[in-house]
Amino acid sequence: MSYLGIDIGSSQVKAVAYSASGELLYSAYRKYEYLIPEAGAMELDTDEVIAKAFEVIRECAEFLQSSDPIKGIAASSQGEAFTMLDENGDALMNGMISGDSRAADCMDKFTQQFGLEKIYQITGHTPSGMFSLPKILWIKETHPEIFEKCKKILCFEDLLCYRMTGEAFISYPLAGRTLLFDINKQVWSKDICQQAEIDTQMLATPLASGSACAKVQKSVADNLSLTENVIFATAGHDQIIGAFGCGARDAGSAMYAAGSVECMVPVLPSKILSKELMLSNLCTYNFALDNIFASVGYSLTGSNLLEYFMREIVQDDAKDYDKLLESMPAKVTDLFVVPYFTPSGTPYFDVKTPGCLYGWRFSTSRGELLKGLLEGVAMEMKLNYELFIESGIKLNKLIATGGGFRNKSVIQLHADILNLPIAVCNEKENGCRGAAMLAQKAVDGDISIKAPEIICYVEPNQKQAQEYQKKFIKWKEFSKTMRNLKLWQS
Repeated sequence: MSYLGIDIGSSQVKAVAYSASGELLYSAYRKYEYLIPEAGAMELDTDEVIAKAFEVIRECAEFLQSSDPIKGIAASSQGEAFTMLDENGDALMNGMISGDSRAADCMDKFTQQFGLEKIYQITGHTPSGMFSLPKILWIKETHPEIFEKCKKILCFEDLLCYRMTGEAFISYPLAGRTLLFDINKQVWSKDICQQAEIDTQMLATPLASGSACAKVQKSVADNLSLTENVIFATAGHDQIIGAFGCGARDAGSAMYAAGSVECMVPVLPSKILSKELMLSNLCTYNFALDNIFASVGYSLTGSNLLEYFMREIVQDDAKDYDKLLESMPAKVTDLFVVPYFTPSGTPYFDVKTPGCLYGWRFSTSRGELLKGLLEGVAMEMKLNYELFIESGIKLNKLIATGGGFRNKSVIQLHADILNLPIAVCNEKENGCRGAAMLAQKAVDGDISIKAPEIICYVEPNQKQAQEYQKKFIKWKEFSKTMRNLKLWQS
């Protein structure tokens, strides 16, 4: 018997199967690329994403069908991204993902009418153009013909559930990222949906993480080499499920993930809806365990920056990231970077200020340039960390996960900038592990798959940490100056 965790990201879909005791049995992945059909757009071909999700499920199922057949499936999904479907369940559009900034003005209009604090008290989130709500409003305004044909609006977790079972269910944590979900009542917000003129019948049914949704339809099971009676279960937003999967489950602990989005996910002992968090655009929403909540601070640029650097600066198809990272100098760089190569993420939700680099000279090496860019993202994360602390959220344990942290020198850089030890676990795919755990909970009523082991702690180099603290003070002033420049305010 095995349990399959799916992780649907913005650049690839992964599937990992685990035994009941947590042994990794098989894994598969497929990549895809996001699309930029116009300025500000960031989309995924929905049919391609689901087709590739089916491919990884089938590959795992075929390998395991004679030894450890899959009994439960759950999906960790990127937040905010959604697709509109017609009456036949076919996609009417590409999936609009987090980095798509075209809906910012629609969010501003809605917020003025509805009220910022009211939105925050209902959803636990402050408004931003990256969420599902403003993008739906943008489609209504700019492509009314699509909205008129729309019968369902589904995120990728509930869309996969719908394609496999014929029914649409969404987890509380992922529903929380739409800006349509009431975290106090655990239902779609009647007030927000009425104001936006969105029929809640178009949305998936919300359930707690680890709930059994429905059985996979026989025709789908046969196509994917699955046995009969496989249960599809709710998991949730990838950052929450990654935190759950890596073992960050108690107040004071946090996942520190470096993936397409770089983020810090602290676990909260209770629901916190404070003015301090609201003013810093730091949210509160459901965790993967009942009656526990979480927040998230993040840079939307994330480790996409390393991918971009390899593609556009290095222009090396071999993509030897370790060799590239070895070229970074040991010392703190003289470069100052505002890492807004996408919209900013927290705490500013800035969609106008572009990425900025200051201090580039002929003497700047490629390795120094790369390190300066990575320092910029880490400085943004240090800013979020400080805001968590100032808001009363204690953090005493950071667990590193994600592909961006596969190289120890990158973890060391973050430990030095944050001046905190960072734990490293022996699991690369914590989103898949967390989803598999929740699939097991839905099938068996309990979880025996264990969290991964901590294999080491990367301690900050105190000399470097002191230098970075001096630089951080200057960096905050530089960031503020760039954000206030009139060049990109109109």
